[in-house]
Amino acid sequence: MNTVSDQAVIPNYNAIKIAIWLYFLLWIFEGALRKWILPSLATPLLIVRDPIAVYIIIKALNLNVKFLNPYVVLSAIFTLLGLVVTLTFGHGNLFVGLYGARIMMLHFPLVFIIGSVFSKEDVLKLGRAMLVVNILVTLIVYFQFTSPQSAFINIGIGGEGSAGFSGAMGYFRPSGTFSFTSGLSIFYSAVSVFIFYFWLSKEPCPKILLYASTTTLVIALPLTISRGAVVSVLIVGLFAIMASVTSAKMMFKIIIVGVVLYCVILILQQYSTLFNLSSKVFMHRVDAANKSTSGGGLTDSILLRMLNDFMQPIVDLFNQPLFAGNLGMGTNAGAKMLSGKVDFLIAETEFSRLAGEQGIIFGGGLIILRLFFAANIAIQSWNLPKEEKLLPFIICGAACAAIAQGQWAQPSILGYGVSMAGLVMASLKKNETPSEKNIL
Repeated sequence: MNTVSDQAVIPNYNAIKIAIWLYFLLWIFEGALRKWILPSLATPLLIVRDPIAVYIIIKALNLNVKFLNPYVVLSAIFTLLGLVVTLTFGHGNLFVGLYGARIMMLHFPLVFIIGSVFSKEDVLKLGRAMLVVNILVTLIVYFQFTSPQSAFINIGIGGEGSAGFSGAMGYFRPSGTFSFTSGLSIFYSAVSVFIFYFWLSKEPCPKILLYASTTTLVIALPLTISRGAVVSVLIVGLFAIMASVTSAKMMFKIIIVGVVLYCVILILQQYSTLFNLSSKVFMHRVDAANKSTSGGGLTDSILLRMLNDFMQPIVDLFNQPLFAGNLGMGTNAGAKMLSGKVDFLIAETEFSRLAGEQGIIFGGGLIILRLFFAANIAIQSWNLPKEEKLLPFIICGAACAAIAQGQWAQPSILGYGVSMAGLVMASLKKNETPSEKNIL
């Protein structure tokens, strides 16, 4: 007589995990495809991760992954109703509306699927891979920084023009493997998460890789000529310090990490002409930017801009109609389909885009949902026992700003926000199988 085991069968999530890795790698290398490898397909490659997102969602439904929660349901309701208003009373362009709707309908649910199927070890495997990719991307950034804008390495989207953006002293901000320099800035924020974590934790990571990737990050930041990249890495470092101040031993580790970084900078200043040059170019851009703002320094100018970007759209929200039929119009691709040129038809900042596309009710609802979600995961991470909070809280240093204010109309920033938020959700889990975890 055959006996049936009482032990529940744990689903095999390998197919979903592979797809998530592909989604993550396409976030990093999408720009490389659009600039160098398949420039003739630059426009369709703008949504290269969308089919992966559809596959992940379908596979998750088939395997009964628990990812449907109030965040996903409410965002879907707001978006679908916004799409109905858009097609009925708004601009009426189905393709533009669907392009705008895909952000919350296809990509946002991946946050919770990643959180459900990934384990802490999966997160760390991805982190170690990031340390390797960091070296490759920074090598490309080096050639972009030192090469003229007419060089192949600096070619723009579709193989036309230049991918560089105005910098300082005749040098341009490189874009790395991304379509635009904004993608490169957030890439280094993601890399810094795992550099700080592996320095402060006991988790295994090849020392030579950690040393090499740390040095690479220090070299890369001035090469980006991006104030945002530097400030975002500093914010991740602040979150790492906050999560680490739990004992005298951890304080000692923090001091050691600080000393190591300081020594790396001193050595590079002494022996690297490139580092000295890129540092001068970076500081020249900071000085030039400060003259056009009321701030008196790097953090002043950046933080004032962030505060204004956060507060002003909330004020402007109440000048919007209750319902607006502009879904998708706030994206560059949607603007091009409607007007024939790439432009900000609604607004550049995320809150203003959401409000302008969907009005006070639906746009405001999405703003509140994203703010609440960002605050929720930060609080959950902080309230974990001290031996468990380090990884999720450091990732929050990169994820929370991307969730709350990230310009998700831009594909690279959308991929970054989804990936980082998903890794936070995965690292919040205790040592249990994905099927045993109830998502929020």
